[in-house]
Amino acid sequence: MNNDNMNELETMRRQLEALKSQLAQQEIVNDRLIIDAMKKKMTWIRKYVVVQVCLIPVLSIVWAALVPVCGISWWNYAFLITVCCIDVYADYRINIRSISDDDYLRGNLVATVTKLLRMKRSRAMQMALSVPAIIVWLLWAGFEAYNSLPEASSEFQQAFIGGGLVGGVIGGVCGLIFAFSIYRKMQRTNDEVIAQINDLTTAE
Repeated sequence: MNNDNMNELETMRRQLEALKSQLAQQEIVNDRLIIDAMKKKMTWIRKYVVVQVCLIPVLSIVWAALVPVCGISWWNYAFLITVCCIDVYADYRINIRSISDDDYLRGNLVATVTKLLRMKRSRAMQMALSVPAIIVWLLWAGFEAYNSLPEASSEFQQAFIGGGLVGGVIGGVCGLIFAFSIYRKMQRTNDEVIAQINDLTTAE
């Protein structure tokens, strides 16, 4: 009788251990799914920065060709390219270099929240500096283009500069709206990842 009870208890113990192991394995799988989801949320920001880097040479070549036609100075051109390069480099430092895949490991999640919050602050500072710089460039380019109208060598150039001034105003406004929408989407992505990390660490 005692042997039967012992065997039954041993069987129950093994079943309990198997259940605990299964639950632990399931928790690991769930954690991995959540962590993978967090990493994927940040993926679009990395892709956006890569696209920016690729567009810098294109912008440099296209705008260099337009400088003589638009009647703006090469100093204005240099200012634009410098601002764009600094802005893209800041995006790279803030959105790619400041965080890595290892930061999403369970043991690093608390520190990752701090990095994500720092990323948000750095991004806000970058926005506060880059937007005024672009506005200065737009006003500068518009002023030079407007002053070059009387000196335009042909009616085509005059029409081109005049159309460029109107298009510059419209494009500038649309560009600022687009920049703010991207900025808000990036900040919102950070908030979502931070909320997921907080839920995961609180549930422990």
